[in-house]
Amino acid sequence: MQTDIIIIGAGVIGLSTAYHLARQNSTLKAHSKLRIMILEKEKFHGAGSTAQCTGGIRYQFTNPINIQLTQISYPYFLRFVADMHYPIYFRQRGYLFVTNSQERWQELHEIHNQLNSFEIPSQLFNRDEIYTAYPFISTSDLLGGSYCALDAYADPYGVMEGYYRQCRKLGVQVLCNAEVTDINVKNNQVTSVLFRPTNRPISPTTEPNEINATLVINTAGPHLHLLARMAGLELPVAPYRRQVYVCSPMPIIPAQVPLLVDLDTGFYLHVEKNGVLLLGGTDRDIAPGLETVVDRSRLTDFIATAIKRVPALEDAQITRIYTGIRSLTPDGLGILGETKIKNLYCVGGFGGNGFMHAPAIGLITACLVLGKQPPLDPTPFSPNRFTDATLAEKALF
Repeated sequence: MQTDIIIIGAGVIGLSTAYHLARQNSTLKAHSKLRIMILEKEKFHGAGSTAQCTGGIRYQFTNPINIQLTQISYPYFLRFVADMHYPIYFRQRGYLFVTNSQERWQELHEIHNQLNSFEIPSQLFNRDEIYTAYPFISTSDLLGGSYCALDAYADPYGVMEGYYRQCRKLGVQVLCNAEVTDINVKNNQVTSVLFRPTNRPISPTTEPNEINATLVINTAGPHLHLLARMAGLELPVAPYRRQVYVCSPMPIIPAQVPLLVDLDTGFYLHVEKNGVLLLGGTDRDIAPGLETVVDRSRLTDFIATAIKRVPALEDAQITRIYTGIRSLTPDGLGILGETKIKNLYCVGGFGGNGFMHAPAIGLITACLVLGKQPPLDPTPFSPNRFTDATLAEKALF
């Protein structure tokens, strides 16, 4: 089997990358068009990390390059329904970050000043202003908080499905139940991908399927480092489990409140469009791993942390608990670009921000692959920065 571009992983980043490639590809003459194929090991597209993310979109970052990624992505979310013909329930509710740490309070001031320099409106609140606006929050120990009204929420399933349907219309082939088992490299250049079907029994003598390709893009989410290893690369990116606690709506917590984040504990409170509460963020100390089994031993500490910031949660009804996986790099920036192996790209490790930045990530990746000028300099995201001191310096701000 032969194709031009293989994308490994049909999550939101893989689908966004395929969409932007196919969209630009559609303007080329027939003989110049690239054949694009996505391989996904799950039964359905978007069944991995994308299915578990909570859908937040924000401008409030300490690193300006993350702000730029939001600036590029935000218009795509605003136009998504019109362009992609699929609902995503985009809502501007804002993010409210709070802290009782002097160091983090200073960081919030810096973020505020930085957003002003980008002409993005934001506000700093003292504890009394927070309590007046949101009386369900315990504020007696807080120094203050930061709020940006443009920070928003969108439905991850809708975004993923919209990209998928447009990819199919644009001729992208999506092959699910296809687990990549190896990436072949010859003369330091990628040549083919091996995969096995996961929807039927495989005997020890069964030969894997091989697809020859001139270019491979690894967007395998939490498995990014494992796929890179198949090609002989070691990337310092690791997957971490994050538990999400789903609770029934509570009248005392209005549906239109911003996404609340306690920077000191990691605790967050997010209200879905139907009033359902998504809570989590206190499990930042766990070891890396791909295990998605719920750890109920953490429930007691989580409840204590949640109640301290939002006392009304003592009466919350937890309806279910699920886990998601986010991948983190040592410097906190994602990975995006061509590796030291020619025509092998790795894209991921955005630390839980992959969904909100997927439009920008896909666009930038497509530009690099097609030799076009990307909307920002992607050098700080280079997968080679971990072994190249010069590149590493460009990742620091």
